[in-house]
Amino acid sequence: MTKLYLIRHAEAEGNLYRRAQGQYDANITLLGRRQMAALAERFREVHLDALWASDLIRTQSTASALLKYHPDLTLHTDPALREVDVGCWEDHAWAEISAKYPEQHWLFTHDPAKWHVPGSEDYEAVWRRVRGALLALADAYPGKTVAVVSHAFAIRAAAAHLMGKGFAEIPYGDNTAVTTLEAEDGALSLLSYADASHLGTLSTFAHQGLAGDHLARKADGMPVPMSMPEERELYTRCYSETWLASHGNLKGFAPQLYLASAVQRAKEDPQCLVKLLYADALAGIIELDPERGAEDGAGWISLIWVERDMRGRRFGSQLIGHAVSYFRRLDRTSIRLHVSQTNAAALAFYDALGFRVLDTAQGVGGPQYLMGMDIRRKVWFLP
Repeated sequence: MTKLYLIRHAEAEGNLYRRAQGQYDANITLLGRRQMAALAERFREVHLDALWASDLIRTQSTASALLKYHPDLTLHTDPALREVDVGCWEDHAWAEISAKYPEQHWLFTHDPAKWHVPGSEDYEAVWRRVRGALLALADAYPGKTVAVVSHAFAIRAAAAHLMGKGFAEIPYGDNTAVTTLEAEDGALSLLSYADASHLGTLSTFAHQGLAGDHLARKADGMPVPMSMPEERELYTRCYSETWLASHGNLKGFAPQLYLASAVQRAKEDPQCLVKLLYADALAGIIELDPERGAEDGAGWISLIWVERDMRGRRFGSQLIGHAVSYFRRLDRTSIRLHVSQTNAAALAFYDALGFRVLDTAQGVGGPQYLMGMDIRRKVWFLP
């Protein structure tokens, strides 16, 4: 009999930015790194004979955490352990998906056997390939114990089939949650499902305010291109509020100059100037400049603003997620922005997302930090 620890990956960018990341290759977040450390401690005294993961970055990163106390193991990968391919939904905001495909979005969560969008993978096909991969591991390691890192939908589908229940009856497991299986004579049995007791305050669900279903998000924002110049007054108001919050005054603020640049940028590419809507209310705005910093392989954020009563609800991180997605498509390796050295709240926000101070400068409104975040996709290992 082979024991299989089936583990969901640590929090990745799609979880934080609230974007679909079926087979989109996303990095682990800063919270995800802390979850990896907790997972390593959980398995510190657990005997393991082998370590496997899907071939995506977020699962390889998570699996590598187990090497901290099991350095003699080799991390192997198998694409059959991948997450469901969500086709045309890949790397789109969940709020956008829900608005454009309301029925299919509901089916994806509650009855995926009936779910289909262009380019997507069949629900039963996911189960067949995951089941085949797990049974192949059981054959390769008879009587042994194997840790296997996979993905939420794939693990949920396996649990539903093994428990003989509907997909909707099985909740999503938290990031790094552990499901325990046994395999013998070509059959799999479920011993426990989605145990995340090692996480404590590091739970993604707790951090993001998720209740019940993984996709029943309290605050998913819908990114919508701004209409320019029709929304020039809104843009100017948001920019001036950001400037005032950063510098304490409007010294050096040149609204006509910034507006003219924004209008031109939105005309060239509507995705460069986007507003985030939540329940038809404005949650925030982000403006991107694809030319500034391009010679250094960077993408530039000219403006990011979140409505005062929408703050603290993770809309800011969703706006950053839009920037990461946009600049990755342009093959940029980082994103950069300027922050007033006196704007403590903004500095804490960017620091929590992984931005670091690169330089200092004297802006027209006061001293600034140049901050940047590496957006290259790469496997992260515990130090």
